[in-house]
Amino acid sequence: MAAATTLATFSKPAPTLGRAEEAGFMAKLSKPSLEAVAKASTRMSFENGELIYNEGELATGAYVVLRGKVKLVANSADGKALILRIARPGEMVSLSAALSERGNDTSAEAVEPTSVMFISTANLNRLMETTPDMGFHFAQELSIEYSLLCQELSTLGLQRSAMSRLAKLLVGITENTAPKQGVVTSNCPLTHEEMAQMIGTSRETVTRLLHDLRDNGVATVKNEILTVNKMENLRALTN
Repeated sequence: MAAATTLATFSKPAPTLGRAEEAGFMAKLSKPSLEAVAKASTRMSFENGELIYNEGELATGAYVVLRGKVKLVANSADGKALILRIARPGEMVSLSAALSERGNDTSAEAVEPTSVMFISTANLNRLMETTPDMGFHFAQELSIEYSLLCQELSTLGLQRSAMSRLAKLLVGITENTAPKQGVVTSNCPLTHEEMAQMIGTSRETVTRLLHDLRDNGVATVKNEILTVNKMENLRALTN
């Protein structure tokens, strides 16, 4: 995958955060902890396709996604890329690498205009020393990070077919989206190539399988919109 140039826009740490940004990790924090994290962090903005950090580079801190989406990509020695997951608002990335002061396990790339909160390793350690509940919350985030990795490995290693893996990916995209008159519609900015990288198959296979889903009236992906007409049928394909 071609490397993008990081052109992050920095701003001064903010003492408070808006409600839209208090999701996931942030939503679990008490007001004093939330203020402490805000003061210990720096906000960074990225455009679609910009790299937030590179795989293998020494991790200098952790990131909390505030707005947008971030894809985490692992690359093999022969140039093949595997998207491990898409981090959404409220999710923390690179925490494990930052706390252990080692190289990043993945590259992180903005999927769309994205805002993140960066907390340096020194500030992560300081927060755990000075804020009573922060160690507990960081432990929770590490557990979530491990669980998501196990789920991805399970999808790649145990699912019986490329269709079951694709169906599971599409069901995941619609998570927390309520149906309207039996139809579920969700944003899906992933290209066929990116879907292929997430389920361990080829772009051509993904294109063929999406055509099959469309022809059977189960689901369609068009203009970055996923429309699921038969959710039960799609779920059945994940087995």
